[in-house]
Order: sequence, then structure tokens, then C-alpha cells
Amino acid sequence: MNRLKDVPLYLLLFHSLAALATEVNPEEMFRFPSRTNNIAVSASGKVFVATENFLYQLNQRLGLEVCERTGPLLEGPCTEQLGCCAKWKETANVNKILVVDDKKQRVLTCGTVRLGACKVRELHNISRYQNDSLKNVASLHPEASTIAFLVNGPMKTYLVTAVTPTGKSSRFIPDTCKGNRTYYEGNGATIFLRNPEGRVGDPTFLGFNDGAHGDAVVSPQDNYPVELQYVQGFQWQSHIYILLNANTSGPEIICMDIKDRRTSTLQSFAQATLFCPWRGGQAIRVLSSALIHPSHSPAFMAAILSQQGHPENTALYFYNLSQFNEYRKCHKVYFMVKNEEVCNEFLYPINNISMFNHSGLLSVSARIVRDWIVLFLGTDDGQLIKLVIDGNMKLIHPTVLFELKEETPIHHRVMFDKLDSNHLYLTSETEVRRLKVAPCDQYISCTDCLSALDPFCGWCTLKKRCSFENECENSNHTVHWITMAEQNSCPRVTFTPSAIDYSLNSAKLFKIEVTEKLRTLIKENAICTMRKARNKEVICIGKYTNANDCPCRLSNNIYTQLENEPDPIIIEASVEFSSLKFSTNVTVHNCYKIATVRLNNVPCSECIKSGCHWCVAEHKCTHTPCNQTAEQFCPQVDKATLHPTKDLRIFLKHAKVLNDSNIRLNCKFNGQLLVANWIDSSTIHCLQPQFKDERRIIPVNVVHATNSTDVIDNPNNITVYSCDTQKPDCVFCTSERICTESVVTKIYPVRVSSSGTTTLTIVGSGLNVGLKAVLYIRGMSDHITVKTNNCTIENDTLVRCILPKTTHGKKTVCLLYDSESQFMSNRTAVLEYTSQSFITKIHPTVLWASGGRNITINGKNLDVIKQVQMWLSEDPNKWTECSVNNRTWICVAPSLESRRIPGNHSMSFLVSGSKKQDFPLTYHHDPVFYNFTKIIDDKQLLITVLKKKDNLCLQREEVKIYVPRDKGDPLECNITEITEDKIKCLLLTSDTPVPKIEVTVGPYKAVLTKPVPSKLIFIVLIVIPVMLVIFISIYCWATSRKAKQFSQSLNSQMELLESQFRNQIREGFVELQTEGSDMQLLEDSGSIPFLDYKHFAVRTFFPESGNGASVPSFVSDPIVTAPQAPGKDKPNEGFDTLTNFLSNEQFLVTLIHILEQQKDFSIKDRCRFASFLTIAFHSNLVYLTRILDRLLKDLMDQSTAQPKLLLRGTETVVEKLLTNWVSLCMYGFLRESVGEPLFKLVSAIKQRINLGPVDAISGKALYTLNEDWLLWQVTDFNTLKLNVIFQLSTEVEYGSDLDLSCPLEVDVLDCDTIGQAKEKIFETFFNKYGYSQRFQMKDIDLELIKNGPNQILQDIDQTSQVLENGMTKLNTIGHYRIPAAASIVAIKRVNSSKIDGESENKLCHLISPHSEFVENPVPEQGKQKFKVKEMYLTKLLSSKVALHSFVETLFRSIWSIPNNKPPMAIRHVFDILQAQAYNKKLTDPDVLHIWKTNSLPLRFWINIIKNPQFVFDIEKTPHLDSCLSVIAQAFMDSFSLSSHQLGKHSPTNKVLYARDIPHYKDEVKHYYRQIADMASLTEEEMEKFLTEESKKHENEFKEKDAMVELGKYIQKYSVQLESKLENEGIQEMNEGISKIREFFDRRSKCGWE
Repeated sequence: MNRLKDVPLYLLLFHSLAALATEVNPEEMFRFPSRTNNIAVSASGKVFVATENFLYQLNQRLGLEVCERTGPLLEGPCTEQLGCCAKWKETANVNKILVVDDKKQRVLTCGTVRLGACKVRELHNISRYQNDSLKNVASLHPEASTIAFLVNGPMKTYLVTAVTPTGKSSRFIPDTCKGNRTYYEGNGATIFLRNPEGRVGDPTFLGFNDGAHGDAVVSPQDNYPVELQYVQGFQWQSHIYILLNANTSGPEIICMDIKDRRTSTLQSFAQATLFCPWRGGQAIRVLSSALIHPSHSPAFMAAILSQQGHPENTALYFYNLSQFNEYRKCHKVYFMVKNEEVCNEFLYPINNISMFNHSGLLSVSARIVRDWIVLFLGTDDGQLIKLVIDGNMKLIHPTVLFELKEETPIHHRVMFDKLDSNHLYLTSETEVRRLKVAPCDQYISCTDCLSALDPFCGWCTLKKRCSFENECENSNHTVHWITMAEQNSCPRVTFTPSAIDYSLNSAKLFKIEVTEKLRTLIKENAICTMRKARNKEVICIGKYTNANDCPCRLSNNIYTQLENEPDPIIIEASVEFSSLKFSTNVTVHNCYKIATVRLNNVPCSECIKSGCHWCVAEHKCTHTPCNQTAEQFCPQVDKATLHPTKDLRIFLKHAKVLNDSNIRLNCKFNGQLLVANWIDSSTIHCLQPQFKDERRIIPVNVVHATNSTDVIDNPNNITVYSCDTQKPDCVFCTSERICTESVVTKIYPVRVSSSGTTTLTIVGSGLNVGLKAVLYIRGMSDHITVKTNNCTIENDTLVRCILPKTTHGKKTVCLLYDSESQFMSNRTAVLEYTSQSFITKIHPTVLWASGGRNITINGKNLDVIKQVQMWLSEDPNKWTECSVNNRTWICVAPSLESRRIPGNHSMSFLVSGSKKQDFPLTYHHDPVFYNFTKIIDDKQLLITVLKKKDNLCLQREEVKIYVPRDKGDPLECNITEITEDKIKCLLLTSDTPVPKIEVTVGPYKAVLTKPVPSKLIFIVLIVIPVMLVIFISIYCWATSRKAKQFSQSLNSQMELLESQFRNQIREGFVELQTEGSDMQLLEDSGSIPFLDYKHFAVRTFFPESGNGASVPSFVSDPIVTAPQAPGKDKPNEGFDTLTNFLSNEQFLVTLIHILEQQKDFSIKDRCRFASFLTIAFHSNLVYLTRILDRLLKDLMDQSTAQPKLLLRGTETVVEKLLTNWVSLCMYGFLRESVGEPLFKLVSAIKQRINLGPVDAISGKALYTLNEDWLLWQVTDFNTLKLNVIFQLSTEVEYGSDLDLSCPLEVDVLDCDTIGQAKEKIFETFFNKYGYSQRFQMKDIDLELIKNGPNQILQDIDQTSQVLENGMTKLNTIGHYRIPAAASIVAIKRVNSSKIDGESENKLCHLISPHSEFVENPVPEQGKQKFKVKEMYLTKLLSSKVALHSFVETLFRSIWSIPNNKPPMAIRHVFDILQAQAYNKKLTDPDVLHIWKTNSLPLRFWINIIKNPQFVFDIEKTPHLDSCLSVIAQAFMDSFSLSSHQLGKHSPTNKVLYARDIPHYKDEVKHYYRQIADMASLTEEEMEKFLTEESKKHENEFKEKDAMVELGKYIQKYSVQLESKLENEGIQEMNEGISKIREFFDRRSKCGWE
């Protein structure tokens, strides 16, 4: 059944809000609730985006137009569900093909559902479509590849598709379907040339048959082990190209020539491997490609290649497609192509090198902009990188165009807006954005615009702004729009002379000129003006007389002012014509006032550059030419060398005038001045330098000897090394003057925030060189370099630098010194700048009022931040600093002030460099500790601290327990266990007194003391003198006489004690080795006292009804006892409305959700509501099941945060409803398969308990499974066989059909009370004759047959023993001295006696209730034996061995599958859970296992095992309940996935079945696996089963009364219900709710509850 589910309301609301946000959001962005699969753009501007289960139609600006749901569908890999090789399930639709056909105005969509068939949708409204029936057009598996694209041929249009082949060995075929004929495999081909013409639905539409020429397909070779993943395909001219990855060879490219016939096209099949120069042996994959076809050069392809398993190793390569077209026609061995040879060709990249290297490249798209290639690259960290490449294939300028804040990968290629070439569409995992292809408007000046080197941007001359070409008027004219190719063509206004000197004094004329681009715009009558920029004072005005320049004459007064102006002067020169004005601010130097620059290395060059004149001999800048003829060339230092003669030689340029003028010079380096001697007119030398620091690069300068501040120009900052020999990478020397390299070995941190300042520590060797260090930082993606001079050289191995802010991404950092400019490979490292840091989760969220709890923070990029602050939102001024421990941020919770009430609060967090974030949390009262106990165990002290239950979930590390000492520091007690109500700790000493302890939880401290008894001092004062007198008397009177007797007595007692220990240990050992299951159980299974269906259901639905609790009348009696007369109930409009409403699925689900939102709708109300609902619709279980399924899915949608807790409790209506539904549907299986093993187990437990002594008052027994119920202090006992005769036909014939004259042999114990003996007698009777014969024990008496008159046996009579404390001991078999083989008669009691409550409290049997904690034996005659409880723990094990076969039989009857057909209820529930796990993409198999366990064993079987009275008409005693709890715990542990480490302190209830649990776990997993491998139930099968169940038990429940009980809730919450229905647009039901309310009002007036 392929019916789509209704689109949820929340999804429609999400899309509406998204569309509204798009209209007002200037970012032009649309966000999707699920992951994107595909994107396509039409020529009309429509944008189509496919996500999982949805298809969106957006307008050009990403406004939502249509949202169409495409899945999930109930599907499988077969054409029919019945008999399919794999189970059908809800399958999500992952889009594989999204092709826009602009010519035919339609969109082709194909996905993983409908066996890969397609839908053809209208281009302008995708909600209108036609289904095509051709299958396997797209691949069926989400991970298998599919590509599709249209190809325009000479005569026809093709649709080229390529899918990953799914042959017999493919990993995409389910294991159960391999070799199975029901699996739909298609024709097995992998590349298809399909026909997109014709009518949708016809066999020819999308067909690949080329008539008599055969099929136009390429098939893979049979049985060849290869997996093909297709990446991309495209058309260029008359060629088809397909890129793919083959796991046996690598990245491949296929080329075919487009012919008239499709089969002819396949005959031109050519294939080659994309060669990658990488080395290392790793497999290479192609990730994305883009076609590039410049107008004046051959076409080529840009491809991103990646190393398999190393996504950080990615690079961009260019391949020449024209070269590939000339390759011979051949193919790889794994393809089947007719008339072609097998080959192994390679296509090599252009220049055999990569064009661009960057980590994490994923996608590439290309645009041709005039003579430049522009590439857009998507990365795995959310960056969109733009590359500009010139016609010479040279990379000009990489930049980061956009960064996703979430840093999600960009898998999809960017799509370009076909209506607006200035925009593109960027698609990430969950959103699509419309972005500009270039940020032209951010460049302010023409220089900035052109130096950005962006082909999309140019300078619009008339608008005087940076813009796109189509935004500038007359942009086709080079004057109006200037591109990056014309770097020096920006409109500028210049003038001559450029300085105020002697020449201006003579001419008093400026000539204003403009650049060539601007000159063509200037017309006649243009005006030129010069002003002082400071005050806008006009200097001169002129007019253009021609198109070359504009003379602007100065007055004498103005010139005088300029001559007296301080240097420099800023002058604005402008040209105006028509309505346009162009101006430029120019700095003009006043040579009359200019000063010689003495603080830089090029004073002469700076002077000449300013337009003034330099006098070499005088070393000054002036306004008139000097006498030297060579003044236009500045003397400067060219290079310097250390000569072999150990002198320093410096070579000069243009220095002849210095030599001719006999100018004496000095060498200056490292702060030293040395006399320089002229060797010739261009060379000087100095003496050998005396280096103060051998580990330095030494800058060299030449200065005048008369003034060391007069520096000869040194434009290249010449340096020398302090080493004798120089190496290219050497920057320092050792003390032996040997050149050694400096090396950077590591940096830390390696990740820093891009928004804050961080100190980078650089570690290496030989780092203390040079005068200063500089750190250069170059982006690995944008190649933009920034630097920081804020570096400190600490020592030889350490340098610290303050990092500047920059964009996020990986960077290359290089450490340079002084004048170094080249990156040194041995001083580089990789540094990553991260994006913004933020918090995603905090835990725990429950705190105590005193504060101090550690809150752990999780988030993104928290490892790079320096500071986290936290405060209660209501106290912003009281913030605390958080600390980091092992890269984890920990915040200490503040205390809650006394005026604030514990409850829900908000905690604010501030991460450095980010915005404030708020998280909800809850404050509770401080933990309450009220007492402690101590136990000495093996020289250790075990302390148990008792605490009040709370919701704090304290951890061991949060609690400290100290034992104070009189001297020294207190001892810390090692905490071993923390539960809700106690804390256990261990002190590794037993000789320390513990009068008090201190418990600390954070800053909260509690001191607990042991109270001293009030009479202790008085007792001590009396006892000590008495003991002293006795001691003196004994010592004086009988020291010598009694010593020997005492020694003998002591030896005798020790021998007796030792004998008792030996006997007990031997008895336990023998019992363990000889124990077996020799139970005498019920022989006739037909006599098992099963409860009928309706009573079983009632006890399951309303367990409280059997506990004596006060319950409503309907709860106590929901069963129809007599058939109702027809027409008894009068028609009532209100009741009919109630029935109709509850039969409306939408209304009922809404009602349940509204009720669960009410605070006063308690858990008891929810359980009763579910039970009322089950009874009300018992006759329509199909409808009830539909409600259950829907509520289950709603609950799962709400439990996404912690899916493992789903269905763990019974806190919602659906959880109780699931329990009821499973109970009804499982009754038949329970009675037929599990009932008998369960009853036998219960009977065996009873017999086992009664095998040994049982205290009649407390119920404790020697033989049990539960340590808490172990009777370990008991006297010896003997087993007696009694012959019992039944004479019960006094008044009522209990068993007229039975022969009761034959004595029945019964085993009893001499320590059994008369009541216990009576129970054993009748238990034996029931096992022999069945439970159809029932007796009331209170109506039966036992008589002992004696020689004289028979003796009535009673628990209490005049012969009963009264103890010293006033307690009366119950009479036992031994009390009456009944011998073995005695005859007992069971008779009808004539006079009934009853024990009052007060007397009953003064009775005892085997245990005297003296103490609350210690079991004391009832005094007997003679000596008492020494008893140790731990010696009797073997009784637990022997009981476990005796019952083992019954337990295993029960367990295996539960998880067995008779006839390979599990119960329908189990299959249905498991199918739902499996489908939900798939829909939610749960990859953790443990989650599904836990869901199944919570829905079946925990919810049903545990309830049955612990409560056999739900199934049988028996009484469950507390002792029986405790034993069943142990078995139920073992049963539940068998379904658990976690393993518990057990030790000597573990509970015996856990240890008892510890060895069996692993075997049971394996059986459970096999059981789950068996069911999972079965095919899913069909709706017809399930409906048939439910209908039969309803009819089978028809008219057994008061369904109408249950309807009324449900109506009470509607009446109670009618206001909330009406409001909710109105909000959801179904307010038409509100009138019916009013009728229901009136119906109940009338009934209440008639006295109805």
C-alpha cells in the first residue's frame, strides 16, 4: 500500500514561517527541516530543491511557492509485498534525479521509492504531476549514485542517466534478497540513453530501446567485483562526458560523441583514468567537476580530487577535454561495450600540477567572465571560495566569498541565477541562499575596486562607484566602465610642477591634466580649479583650451602664500564639465620649507621623489639645483660582503660624486662605527667587525664621517651574517662562527579564535636571532597575508607573538627576522582560526540551593576561548568565572539566595567573543541527611548514611564523608555507592570510633551524630561496682578451684561450636550437590485455575481494584454479568454525540494530547482513561489499534532528545493503552503457551518454600530465593509423613465424584503450625485432584486419630505455650507430639473460632519479635545453637537449582516462536518500532533493542510474572511475591544490553542468576533477530486478527458505561478542549461538546455520579 501520510501541521507552519521570513529577510535565504538532496534552477527563475520526503518550489528570491510531500511510502525491494524477500517498511524518499526541462515546461523527479520510477511535474506548479511506471530509472538505495542530464542532439534530445549497478555481489542488495527471484533488479545496465519524448506512462517514455538497433545501454561485466559511483555528467558541443569513481581503479571519465541514433552514440564510447600526481598509494576519488569553455581556447574541465580516507587532502586540477576527444575508443574491463577494445588510458592534468590546493574541497562551479575564469569552490567547513584565473592559467586571486556560520559542508555545486547573472544559489545541508557573485559595492574608490582583481566588478565612471557591468550605463564603452585589466586607468586629475620650487617661482603656472580615459569625456569649456584642501581657498582657476591640459596661472600674492606654507601642502585639483566633476587631493611639497629626512634609509630618494633637489655633498634637500652634475641619481648602498681578508666590503652605486668630493664615510653596523676607506669610486671597505652577539643578522649602513645621522640611501636594507660562511637558510651562528639554521618545531595553541586576540607560543631551536621577529600569517584558501610585529624573543627556544584577528580557516604562519621577506620552510607551521564559539548543552541541569555543583559545558570551538562567565539571569551583577579542566569547561553553580524559592530558573553564560546564552535549570532544596549506621567487615568500616529521597542524582565525586578524630585530620571515607535514600562508604580501618560524621556536598555541610542513651551513665554507675564486687568475690573464693573446670568447659563449648560449623557447612555442600527438581506438581493441566478473558482483562486494566482501595463503581465492576435487553437504553442526542466524537480519530487524539497538558490530569487519571478507552472500543479493536499507532508515533516524535527512555514508564495515556492492548491480544498466546509453565513455576516456588521451616507470622522461610525473606535462625526440624483421610461431606458435597476414602500421604514438618500443615495437606490434594475442588481453610479442622477420643488440632488452644514476654507461641506438629505415619482426619468445622486483632499481635512462631533488626529464635528447651546468617546463603542457591528447570521452561516459552509464527501483537508493535527507527535515521541498534524491550518484556511479561493472580485464580503471598521479583529481575536482565560488574558487596538477588544471564541474553537477541527477519504484517492480516478477537469476546464489557466515563473527562476539560479545537480550525465540533456537557448536566441532576 503506497499511501502517503498527511503532511503534519507543524511542517506547514514551519514552511509558512520560512516563507514569511524570506519576504522580510534581506539575506534571501530559505531553511529546510531536513537535509537537502538536489537543487535545480529553471530559465524562468524558479528554484527547485529536493530534500528527504519533500520537494520545494521557490521563486527567484527564495520565497516559498509550493511544498510537495514525496514520502515516506510503505515499500520494499519487490513489486509485491506478499512473498517479498525483504520486509516492507516505511521508506524515506531520497531524491536522486531533479531535471528541469525548460523547453517542455516540466520537471522530472525520481527518488528511492516506487522502485526508482519518476514523476513528471509542471514547471510552474510542481503539485501537479503525472506518475510514470518505468522502474529503476533512479537507484533504490540512498547511498547508491544516480546522475541524469538532458543532451541536445542534432535531431533529438536524450536523457542520459547513470546508476550504480546492483549486481549479485552488490552491498546495496539486502542479504535476504540475493539470489531471490522476488527482488526487482531491472535489466542490470548502468548507463542509459533514454527517450524523454512521448506521453508519460507509455512504454516508450524514458525508454532506452532504439528499435531494431537494440538497447542504448552500457552494462557492467557479470561477476566483476567493482562498485561504480557516478559523480557528474555534462554536454559540451557534440560530446557527452560522465565522471565516476571505481573502487578498483580510481576516478574515471567517459566520453561519447552525440549521434542521430542512441546506439551509435554508445559506439563512440571512450574511457580514461584521471591521473593525479599525488604519491603515497592512497586511492583517489573525484568529488566534483565543472566544464570551462572559453571563447578563444579549447574546452577543459576543473575537477576536485581527494585522497580516500583523507578528506583534508584535496586539490583542484584542470584537464584538457579537447585532448581527451582525440583518444582511441576503448573502455575498462568492467564495462560491456560492443565493438570496442579494453584499454587502460590516462588523462593527465594540464601542466601535470594542481591549480589550487586546499583541505576539505567538496564542490566546484565555473563562470567565464570576459577573459577570466572564475571558480566557486565549496568546502567541508562551510566556506565558499572564489578563484580568479587568467588566460595563462595563472591563479590571480583566491578569496572567501561567503562563510556559513554553522560550518556545515557545501556538497552541492553553486547554481547561477539565470535571470540575474550577478547572483548565485548556495545550497548547504539544510538551507539555500541567494548571494551576489561579488561584493562590488563594498569598494569605495576606483583603486580599491580594480585592485580587488574581481572580474565581476568594475568602476562606473559616471556614477563614480564600483558596480557590476549591467548596473553601469553604457558599460560597453570602456570609458564608462573600467575593468580590472586596466589597473592604471582610474580617473585621476594631476598637475605639474609637483613641488613648489624655483621653477614655479619663474612661471607661476600649474598645468592640470587628466588620465586618458577621462580625457575622452571632457568637452570644450571645461573648467579646472585648484584649492587648498584645508580651507577650500582657491589657488587658481583655468579653462581647457584643448583636450590635453588646462593652464592655471598663479598671482604673485598666491605664490607668496604657497612659498610660506609649511611643508607639505595638500591641494585639491578638480575638473568640471556639464554636470560632472572630477577631483583629486594631491600632496605638494614646499621645497623652501622641506627638511632633510634623517630617520629613514633613503633621504635622497625621498627628496627627489617629492620634486625637490638633493645636494649630495651637503647632504640636504633644497628648492634649487645643486652644482653636482649627477644630482638626479642618489648614491646608495648596493651590497655588502665579508671579504676573505676578514674586512667588510660595501659596494655603492652613483657614488662617484662622493669620491670626487672627498667625502669621508664610516660603516655603521650593530651600533658600531668603523672608518671606511675608498677602494675605488664604487667600493669602500671597513675593518673586520667585532660582533657583540654571534647569533645575529647584522644590518649595514654607510654614514658621513662628519655626522653619523647623514645616511647614504640603503633602500634594500643590506645585511651581513655574523658567520664565516653563509647559507641560504642560515640566519644565525654558533659561538664557533658556524652557520646553523633556526627551526620552528611546534606552536601552541594550534587552534585559536578568529574573533579574539591570542598569544601564540613558538617553540624551536636557534630562535634568538635578529633585532626583531615578525610573524606572517597567510590564508590557505584566500592567500591573504597579514602580519604581526608584536613578537617577543624570549630565548633561544621560545618566541611569543600576539595574533591579529582574521577570517577563520587554516593558515600558514612563518617566523621572519629583521629584513627577511621570503618564507622559510623550516620556520613555518599550520595554525587554524576557528569561527565563533557557542554553547550547545549544559549538564547537569538540577542543582541544590547552596550551590557549588559543577556544571559541564558542551559546545562548538570551546577549546579556543579564554573565558566563560556564568550568572543567574535574575542576578546579572553576581557572575562567576568558569574554569577549564582537560579541555572541558566547568562552571560552579552559584547558591540560591534565601529569599528565592527553589524551582525553575534561568542561567546565563557569556563566552568570550560571543553573545549571551540562556539555559533553563532547576534548583532543589539541599540534600537532607538524617542518620548513619556502621558495620565492621574484614577490618574495614562500612558506613551507610541515610538521606531523604530527592531528584538531585548525586554523583560520587560530589559528596565527601569525613570521620573527625580527636587528634589529627579527619579521615575521608571512600564512597562506594549512592542511591536515592542512602550513601555507602568504606573506611580502611576498624579501630576508629565514629561518634559523628561530616557529609559535605559542595559548600553545604551536614554533621550527623549518634545519640547517647539517656540511662547510660546510670547503668554504668551501677554495673561497675557490682562487677567489681563479683570479680573480687570470684577471685578470692574460687580462683584456684574453678580454673580447671572453666578450662574444661571452654574447651567443650569450642568443640561443640566447631562441630556445629562443620555440620552446617557439610549440610549446605551436600544439599547443593544433591538438590534436584523433585516437585510433585499438578498432573492435569486442564485443571489449572485460569481466569477467563474478561476477569484477566479487568485485573490488568485496574490492578488497584484488587488491593482493597476505594475505586469508582465502574472500575470495581466493568463486566457484563447478564445480557442486556434490547432497546433498554433510550436514544440520547448527547450520548450519540459523545460516541461520534470518540469515534473520530482526529478528535480523540487531540483530546488525549489536551488532557495530558493539564496539570491536574494525574498519572492515575491517565491510566484509567486508557483503560476506559480500551473497554469502550473493545468491540472495535481495529479503530483502537489505529489510535494506538498514531499516539505511539506522536510520543516518539516528542522523545528525540533521549530516545532510550521511550516507553520506559507508564506516565502517558499511550503507554498504559499499549499495556492494555498487548494484554488483550496476547491472552490467547499466554493461555496456550506460557500459562502452564508459569503455573508450574508458581507451584514449585510454593512447594520449595514449604519444604523447610516457615515462620507463620513473618512469612520468612529457610528455602527461598530472596535474602530478605531468609529464615536463618531456626532450630532443628524433622519431616513427618502423615496419612490424611477426608470426611468433608457433612453438609455440602464438595467432591461427590471423587474417591476420598483412600488416605492421602502428606509430608509435614514437626515445626509446622497446624495452619501450615492444613495448607500442605490441601495443596497436595489440589495437585492430585485438580483445582476444580476448592475448600475454605477456615471451614476445615484436623483431628488426630488416637486410641482414645480423637484430638482436635488447633493453632491456639489451652495447651499453647506462653513465653516470658507475654507472647503466645503457635502450636506446631511437634507441640502435639504427633508421630510419623500418624492418621489425620480432615473434617468440616462445626464451631468457628476467630482470633481478635490484639491477640494476633501477641503471637509468635519461630521468631520472637523482640528486635526490629536482629532475628531472635523463640526460646526452646535446652541449649541454643550458634547461628550465622551467611552460612545459610547456600539455601538461596539450592532453591535456585531446584527451580532452575521451571524458570528456564517459562523463559523459553516466552521467547520461543511456535511454528515460526510469533503472536500478531508482537509483530505489529515491532514493525512500528522498526519503521520509526528507520524514519528517524537511528544508527544505534541499541535504541531499537531498548524500544522493543520496553514495549513487550517490561510492559507485559514482567507484569504477568510478578502478578500470577492476574492469570490464575490464586492468592499471591508476600513471600511468593518476593521470589517472583527475583525471577522477574533475572528475566529483565536478560533483555538488558549493559553488563553489571558484580562483587562481594553486590546484592544476592543479582548474583543468584549472574551466570545464567549471558546465555539468556544470546537467546533474546536471537529471538529479536528472528522476528526482525520476518516480513511485515499486512494491514489486512492485522485487521482480520483484531476483528476476530473483538467478535470472540463480544458483549463481555460495559462499553457504554466506559464511554460515559470518558465523557466525564470531556465535560471536566471542555473549556480547554473548545479553545484547542478552535485554534486548530475544527471549531465545528464545539457545538457537539456543548451537547455532551448538557447530557452530563442532566444526568447529574438525576443523581448520577
